[in-house]
Amino acid sequence: MPAAKRDSPAAKRNYHHGDLRRALLDSAWRIVAEKGLAALTLREVARAAGVSHAAPYHHFSTRTALLDALAEEGFAGLDRAMGEAKAGPAAGGPAEVGQTPRPVDGADVMVRIGRAYVDFACAHPEQLQVMFRPRHHESEGPPPPALAEIGAQAYGHLADGVRVCQAQGLAPAGDPNELALSAWSLVHGFASLWNQGQLGALIPGPEQFARQRDQLLRNLQAGWQAAAATPAAPAAQMGSAPNAGVSQTI
Repeated sequence: MPAAKRDSPAAKRNYHHGDLRRALLDSAWRIVAEKGLAALTLREVARAAGVSHAAPYHHFSTRTALLDALAEEGFAGLDRAMGEAKAGPAAGGPAEVGQTPRPVDGADVMVRIGRAYVDFACAHPEQLQVMFRPRHHESEGPPPPALAEIGAQAYGHLADGVRVCQAQGLAPAGDPNELALSAWSLVHGFASLWNQGQLGALIPGPEQFARQRDQLLRNLQAGWQAAAATPAAPAAQMGSAPNAGVSQTI
């Protein structure tokens, strides 16, 4: 007896629930990649997956629930990429048995983490659309705990890299999250400009792209290192200079 076609009624009836959620998510990613986020609806996902219009509701009660599940997958992939980059080939393991472990270079750690962010974002622009979509809190509510947790975990790799740099005097002391925010703004902005086609004239090929990506990251870290090496100016003592205590304007 020939197998039922995927989009036939028999196929829809026989679709295993264990595979349905994965099929819906895969179909949703394809829709976002091919048509954009605005085209994503539960009805369209069902059509693309070859199941009934009611089938997605077994796993996603609303479009928001589907989007949150997609975003969680996206952040999980970014978390893996950044975590592997943070560990890196020079994470302290000996090159040979009995050899002294090589020290971790904070500047190299930050470049690896930032490079992983940019490369993931540029390789998966459809995931970036979903992960950082505007969220309407009044109608959609806050992100579910699992999504908030994996997002914070991915962001935490940047803060970890900053802490390594601070410990080695390669970044100014203080709240590492403030410096992580500057790093995030750099890598996310660069990747977004690339995904939107704004950098094509400036960066014509993959070699130039890689060189510019790494140079931006090293420039950022060099700025941190310069700030860390600059001694803090001593606090001015009252009456030690003319007009002491009088506010100055530019």
